[in-house]
Amino acid sequence: MTSSHKIVIINEASLGELNPIEIKEAEGFLKEVMDTDVKHAGMIAEAQRIEHYEISGYGTAVRYAKEPGHKDVAKKLQKTLDDEYGAYRKLNDLAEDRLNKKQNLKKNRV
Repeated sequence: MTSSHKIVIINEASLGELNPIEIKEAEGFLKEVMDTDVKHAGMIAEAQRIEHYEISGYGTAVRYAKEPGHKDVAKKLQKTLDDEYGAYRKLNDLAEDRLNKKQNLKKNRV
């Protein structure tokens, strides 16, 4: 493994740490929005955006690890990538459940 491969893999493996810019953007959104429903949707959207970022990074890291034949590293990174996809699916389910509940409330009011 070249030193550049090691740097990329180490950098990609540390994606679990949130970028301060992402935190600031999310906090800004939450301060600006007053409507609770919009705020909840925005929080889910922000979390999904972070998951997209992490999925992209870990996917790249898996490919970089596989290319020079580092199967053990690739396997560990793939596990993390799978976990990130799982987190994204849970957020997506949460968003859909939220919308379905809102639709059911509207139907019951009519």
